[in-house]
Amino acid sequence: MNDLEFDIPSDPKHIKDASAKVLGHLKGLKLAKEIIFDIRLCLEEAVINAIKYGNKLEKAVPVTIGLRYSDGKLEIKVKDYGKGFEYCEIPDPRSDKNILKHGGRGLFLIRNLMDEVEFNDSGNEIKMIKFISGGKSHGGKREKSR
Repeated sequence: MNDLEFDIPSDPKHIKDASAKVLGHLKGLKLAKEIIFDIRLCLEEAVINAIKYGNKLEKAVPVTIGLRYSDGKLEIKVKDYGKGFEYCEIPDPRSDKNILKHGGRGLFLIRNLMDEVEFNDSGNEIKMIKFISGGKSHGGKREKSR
């Protein structure tokens, strides 16, 4: 499988098409439905965050999506062109004081469904890693910054 990289406008109507493009590119891996669900959900959450919070819904500003698969390691990158954010300061949406707030849920899902999550220093690019072997996911959870 070749690597894939493409841009979409910062418009939520392009999220499903981007997701379909990525999942179509992964078809040859014959992934289990659960893995496909995890990948789709995490990709769509990362893209909507990039569109809304990173690029502030400015349609002329792209979101860049990258995909690489090698030796059982699937890497998905989503980059916006905003100022970034302090990813370490996002509160746990499960805590009592945050349970009714909307913020942080998407990132919480990504951190729990992917095996590794990395951010660049400025916080405007997320790399999500899923380890895949024989169509199934394996590996532990880990988060780090560069």
